[in-house]
Amino acid sequence: MIPLPFFLKATMRPAGIVAIRALPQSKMRIALRYVPPTTLIGAIAYPLLHIAGNRSETVYEEKTFRSSAGGVLELFDWVTVRTLGRPKIQGALLKINTIYRGNVQSAVTSFPFAVTYGTNDILITAVYLINEEALERSSYTKKDIERAAWGITRLGSRESVVSVEDVETGRAEVAEAEMAKTAYAFPFNGVEVRGKGTLQSVVDWRSGIGDYSKAGRMVMFYPEESVEVRGRLRTIKVGEEVVVLAH
Repeated sequence: MIPLPFFLKATMRPAGIVAIRALPQSKMRIALRYVPPTTLIGAIAYPLLHIAGNRSETVYEEKTFRSSAGGVLELFDWVTVRTLGRPKIQGALLKINTIYRGNVQSAVTSFPFAVTYGTNDILITAVYLINEEALERSSYTKKDIERAAWGITRLGSRESVVSVEDVETGRAEVAEAEMAKTAYAFPFNGVEVRGKGTLQSVVDWRSGIGDYSKAGRMVMFYPEESVEVRGRLRTIKVGEEVVVLAH
């Protein structure tokens, strides 16, 4: 009998403004509306690496700097997120005024920053599907993964503080389906969706974390509430909730 996959679910609440940058980027510093998979990996990697005594956030490999989160990447088969509340993006234009030969000139030169915030209370729930074979080869245990989830303190930039309110672990039921209802983000590839949500291009974290300028990308659908998905689906059931996986 094939064992059911092991999952971890962490529910967190932003303590203020969440700033998740779209990469790569220039000084315009555009923000993402919803939390991408790479940010979820980085959020749990930071406390997980601390458990192993590794406090470095970057490593130097092949003549380039890479995120230390790449060292725990193989521990996860899939990551996704559910967002209760619809975040908005707020930014400011940088306006420059100059005087040249008596003439006043004005120009908007850049969009220096953008942050994500919500007018209502926002609750973020992340689901991590654990690769148990990789976990057994590593120096970590399931208890370490759970401890790391409780140790998540930020999403994205260091100013984006979150507070973890609940962590749940268990076995997920795997199924093939032609229709599913889910509130969790899923790959928008070969499926039909009924319901409201946002499409967002994100880095495909399965190809690695580090050099995002050449990284593969995928389009994720982030539901505002529960939506109906139709197609050839692979799903897992996490408690009473359904998560749609990538093929």
